[in-house]
Amino acid sequence: MRNFGTSTTGVEGVLLTDDPYITIHDSLSDFGDIASGDTANNATDPFSIEAALSAPQGHIADFTFVASYSVKQSDTSHFSLCIGKYNYFVWDPTPDQSSGPVIDATLRSLGYSGCYAQTLPITKLDNYIAVFVSVGIYPSNYIIGNGSTEATALVNFLNNGGRMYLEGGDVWYYDPPTGYDFGPLFGINATADGSSDLATILGQSGTFTTGMSFNYSGENDWIDHISPTGSGFLIFRNSSPVYDCGVANDAGTYKTVGVSFEFAGLVDGAPPSTKEALADSIMHFLGPPGVEEEPASDMKRPEIYKLSRNYPNPFSNETTFKYTLPKASRVKVSLYDVSGRCVKRLVNETQTPGYYTVRLDGQNLKAGIYFIKLESDDITLSRKCIIVR
Repeated sequence: MRNFGTSTTGVEGVLLTDDPYITIHDSLSDFGDIASGDTANNATDPFSIEAALSAPQGHIADFTFVASYSVKQSDTSHFSLCIGKYNYFVWDPTPDQSSGPVIDATLRSLGYSGCYAQTLPITKLDNYIAVFVSVGIYPSNYIIGNGSTEATALVNFLNNGGRMYLEGGDVWYYDPPTGYDFGPLFGINATADGSSDLATILGQSGTFTTGMSFNYSGENDWIDHISPTGSGFLIFRNSSPVYDCGVANDAGTYKTVGVSFEFAGLVDGAPPSTKEALADSIMHFLGPPGVEEEPASDMKRPEIYKLSRNYPNPFSNETTFKYTLPKASRVKVSLYDVSGRCVKRLVNETQTPGYYTVRLDGQNLKAGIYFIKLESDDITLSRKCIIVR
């Protein structure tokens, strides 16, 4: 919360909703004193809310937040949250729809949840963790116009912490400046308009494409040459003639993958050189990190041990949860099945006081009820989670 007015004291917040799928267990929170122009958060006194298991995936819940301060003064704001974000959205606006449906089918076969369409849901991109965009190869390509609502929506999605995959033969070098130049956001330096010479596409050692090699049989005209710049790193290179054709980028607040070929044109070979393995690797790269400590620059040290509910829940592939440590502790975080058997050890180390986030990968686990257990010193906390198939 940022104070744009004069300094104030005793700021308190109340969270309200009449959404039938939402239960607010703790609607009150203390933000303390906030100086003019300063910010504050409720990390030590968070709201506690729960979404019903019956909530449809992608359901939008509306909330009202009332901040009260000083003497009988208050401000009211409104916001919405998406319950159970979809893993992906595939947008293919090209005339021939050659690659988008293949991307969608591959992700679905891997168990990811998502949607496919020929039009971009401009106002609903935040309902998805990752957006996959296929703009095709000349002459069956689509240009995302510079200044278009589509370009603006995609840029805003990334700048708000989104993840994005973009493929196209001309989108990097030939289309700009008439088309939007995505290169800087993707850590890509487009070096040439290219020709019709994609042959064998080689993954790069030390990246999530290590050991991959694909013969290419897709559309193959004017393939842009692209190389990494800034925080971008090379993930694919054409074999002969040699040029770069795939770049991934971890910009910190967002992640991207950009290629100048079509996913559908990749010919499956021996593992890991399959479209399924590549799609899964891209999703894992784009997805949230495994375990990380939250930035503590503007947070107070936690006062209690706390284990949050996982989100989403139920889940099929991945879910995340958080916990807090008020002091340095030997921490074990594990996943148990209903019989009490430990099926996955997530954390087993000494950690400093702070706020932690854990990503739980449940892809290789059977559907059913499980329990996340946090053990630290003489404290044991647990939460129930559900895996569905």
